[in-house]
Amino acid sequence: MGSGGDTMAPKSTDRRFAASIPNAPSALARLRLDVSRFLAGLQVDEAAVHAVELVLEELVGNTLRYGYADDAAHAIDVELDVGPAGILVRLRDDARPFDPTRHAVPAPPASLAEAPVGGRGIALVRACVRAMRYRREAAANVLEVEIERQPPAGSRAGR
Repeated sequence: MGSGGDTMAPKSTDRRFAASIPNAPSALARLRLDVSRFLAGLQVDEAAVHAVELVLEELVGNTLRYGYADDAAHAIDVELDVGPAGILVRLRDDARPFDPTRHAVPAPPASLAEAPVGGRGIALVRACVRAMRYRREAAANVLEVEIERQPPAGSRAGR
């Protein structure tokens, strides 16, 4: 994993993006911008781009907000592998162990007045991704999220 210092310049190949960001909230905004530019360059469909943005905002955001018990520098590694049918997002961090695939889906509130603010981000992610897998490797959380891509407009796919 990265050093946890300043945002490392993202590395991308034709269909792969990789970056390591520090555990600072400001790093998430830069990461999202870099990823958006990368996906735009590949002409990824809007629904898949939205799903990737949601994954980053919710899952990386949760790690930044709740994952670390200290104020030390840590790194969160982010990789995207873009294929014709989908995008694999891989997140790796050294935060406290947390498996979002086992996170309970919150019960619907009885009324709007009783609805808590927050707490539904992981459920939103689950609703818009194909698959989500978690494992703990040594002292690291590793989360892989599969996002489905739509065929380009005018393509013969799905006919």
